[in-house]
Amino acid sequence: MNKIFFGVLLVFFKTNVSFLEIGAAYYVTNSIGYLLIFFGVKELGNKVERVLKAQPYVVFMVIHSIIFLLLNTSGNSPLTIAMDSYMAVISFVGLCFVIAGMFMIFVIISLLIEGMEDEFHTKRLSILCVAMMMIFTLAGLFYFFTPGLAQLLMSVLLFLKVLFLIVFYHVYLRNSVRNVGQEGS
Repeated sequence: MNKIFFGVLLVFFKTNVSFLEIGAAYYVTNSIGYLLIFFGVKELGNKVERVLKAQPYVVFMVIHSIIFLLLNTSGNSPLTIAMDSYMAVISFVGLCFVIAGMFMIFVIISLLIEGMEDEFHTKRLSILCVAMMMIFTLAGLFYFFTPGLAQLLMSVLLFLKVLFLIVFYHVYLRNSVRNVGQEGS
């Protein structure tokens, strides 16, 4: 679970509160974070098989993050491509992949929460995950129409991410202490 926690922490790490992140640092932290989540899910899957449902999504995101890291470091990010006729289509498709990739962490988290509901008390985590999904979706919609509001929503999302990490760590810690107490009996 430590690997999953630190992986989510790295994926949540953002250097600014704008909706779209195009820096290489963002994709470096994403790549490392998703690799940690992958190994954490693999390890946890030995004990709780239901969490393995998240593994294909994590593999996709490892590949996604590495590809976008390479694109960003080579100066070919879909967000910086010139908008002439055929390149506009490529840029739009790339933008869709960027946004889908940003949303995918919430899908992975919800699958992990679903897989762990027998092991953990996950109600708060589920509520926070749904709230983060809704705020992210609203920020995405407002980004194209009222960027100032999108930036405010991204600040709210950052707060929810920190809150999620605190609750996740608390739930994990409480479960670890309970398991150690049961083993000592």
